[in-house]
Amino acid sequence: MAIIFSDIDGTLINKDLVVTPRTRKALVRAIEQGHIFVPVSARMPEAIKPLLADFLPHTPIISYNGALIQDEKGRVIDSQAMPVSDALSLCHYLEEQSPEVAWNIYSGSYWFSQDRKNYWISREERVVGLNSEEIPLEKISELPEVHKLLLMGEPEVIETLENELKVRYPQLSIARSLPYYIEVMASGIEKGRAVTLFAESYGVALSDTIAFGDNFNDLDMLKVVGKGYVMANGPKEVQKAIGTVTSDHNHDGIAEVLEMWV
Repeated sequence: MAIIFSDIDGTLINKDLVVTPRTRKALVRAIEQGHIFVPVSARMPEAIKPLLADFLPHTPIISYNGALIQDEKGRVIDSQAMPVSDALSLCHYLEEQSPEVAWNIYSGSYWFSQDRKNYWISREERVVGLNSEEIPLEKISELPEVHKLLLMGEPEVIETLENELKVRYPQLSIARSLPYYIEVMASGIEKGRAVTLFAESYGVALSDTIAFGDNFNDLDMLKVVGKGYVMANGPKEVQKAIGTVTSDHNHDGIAEVLEMWV
């Protein structure tokens, strides 16, 4: 038995945001042979499940870049939430200092937003095919846990804000995931840590794991597994760092490897 880890955006799904028939077939065949497939993404669990529901409905999930790890029945293997007080403080700061930036809060399988009519939030709802739930600022303190904050705004504003927040909240992990998005999580959240914990919980040696990714936030995962593969659409720096490149996400790079491997 081996474990197959895969990033989602730019890796598992193509430009149309779907898993292609060839890749679906390769993954199903791997599962039938006793292997385990685990999507690993910055997305929330509920934004991952629909992508797999019609061909792999019961699969473990690593979401929020590793802040939440669940088995195939949805049971929590590991959860690394940020302090709710930090989330509340940061959202207060945004509303006072950068009101043009929209905030979103992710807690387990729930997505709470500042204003569903906001351009950025409604855009994100269309992209992931889910609706957020509006929450007033004062209700944030009542949340049981916060796995991620997603901040949205114009690129020039986001670039400046990222630097400000890193200085103001050094205890948190703060990074732009897109020119117009900032992701905020607990310190130490990495995909590499998550896949290591997952493999240990299933009693599988890291030498019996493979992973697919396309970007810088996949590097630690690709390095820690037995064999890492970079999609051809990934940055040249990532390709060079790992050394093993497969076809891009529009040309079944995952299936290309699995068809030879299983």
